Amino acid sequence: MSLTPIFKSALPEQKTLEGLFRVTVVAFEDKCSLNCGWRFAELLQRNRLFDVRFFNEPFSKSFLNLQGRNFYDFIDHGNKILQSTRADILVWGYEEDGKIRLNFQVKNQYAVPNGLAFSLLDSLFVPLSYFAAPENFSESLLILIFGIITAAIVPVTNDQKHHQPKILQELLETLSADTTPKDFSREFMPYIMNMLGKIYLTSAIAAGLTAKDIKIIETLFNEALQSRQYMRLPVYYGCIYNNLGQLYEAAYQSELPNKFDYLKKSLAHYQTARKYLNRNYPYDYGLISYHLAQLNHQYWKHTLDMQALRDAVSQLRETEKVYSLAQFPQSWCHIEGLLGYYLASLGLTTHSNTIMQLAIDCYRNQQQIYEQNTHPMEWAQVQEKIGKIYYLLGKHDEDEKFMLEARNYFHSAIKIYELLNAKVALSAAKTLLAKINDWID
Repeated sequence: MSLTPIFKSALPEQKTLEGLFRVTVVAFEDKCSLNCGWRFAELLQRNRLFDVRFFNEPFSKSFLNLQGRNFYDFIDHGNKILQSTRADILVWGYEEDGKIRLNFQVKNQYAVPNGLAFSLLDSLFVPLSYFAAPENFSESLLILIFGIITAAIVPVTNDQKHHQPKILQELLETLSADTTPKDFSREFMPYIMNMLGKIYLTSAIAAGLTAKDIKIIETLFNEALQSRQYMRLPVYYGCIYNNLGQLYEAAYQSELPNKFDYLKKSLAHYQTARKYLNRNYPYDYGLISYHLAQLNHQYWKHTLDMQALRDAVSQLRETEKVYSLAQFPQSWCHIEGLLGYYLASLGLTTHSNTIMQLAIDCYRNQQQIYEQNTHPMEWAQVQEKIGKIYYLLGKHDEDEKFMLEARNYFHSAIKIYELLNAKVALSAAKTLLAKINDWID
């Protein structure tokens, strides 16, 4: 079986894109003698876009059963292998009930802020018997797997960024044109439909999401949900609800009409996803909470519903519990800044000095990362945000003490802006400082 024609337009004669994506297959956790991981790596090598390596160092893979409370180990081991092999993506394999479950891990898979992401829990099942002989893998199944790997990778190099959308589009066109009979039984279809939806979604966002795309993608995900009786663990249909949440969030962020309807749909599906992707799966739980926080904040801006703003704060607090300063300093810093903004909005709206002080605490937390010596511009921007809160407190309470605090913070920010010659920021800060001085005088 030769798959070269599929990639004819993606791979010119000079072969400049060979090995475009670096793929590491980790030795599968299986109980048979088929050496499934090695055989799978050989199959992937048929795609000249992939630079494939096989990782066979011994270590315990007990975390692959997805039922323990050791999901941190799953992520941590994978990150170490990604780093040591310099891979763009890892492929994990785990045998259960006569099938091999494939999972896909990439760098910064759960980074915040995050765009479209494959969950590590998004799974594809393949019959164990297929690994006995390469010809058991049909061309359409291999193209699907190639599509999953290509779509899951977060492009880093300019070549990857430029060519990934074209490659995905060609793979989808090939799959759509394939009318050969499929030999998969019904129990495998929800995973196939879910992964097809993920490939389409990644491709559609790169090309510009359309209403037609949304219909196709939501049909694929909903067909997967209709076969949920074949899914052994609730976590699998939690992934599908998560993916529907991503679809509608992308639609809300697009230029399509009916944005508010997409916002409500995204909120509903993320909320359902979080019931299944619970705290036993902390990174999925934390990332979904992050998206819920942002969407609830948008809902508040549309409706002025105060409960939505409170929910945004609450959900961001859940995210904060997952993304610690020690493990995720940049993500934690981003979350603290967003939390400060949400709390300031809530405190201002409810006239709560206590909540406004919590917002100040969050902004000060950011300065554990944005130190004056290492990140002067960011440090000054945080100083200005804190100064604005003290200004609002002073204005509301008619309290000179707050105004004096505000002036001190603005003075420190302005000094940095002057040193950096940040003219726009300097002008805005001086304008507000003048108002503060007028009030004090």
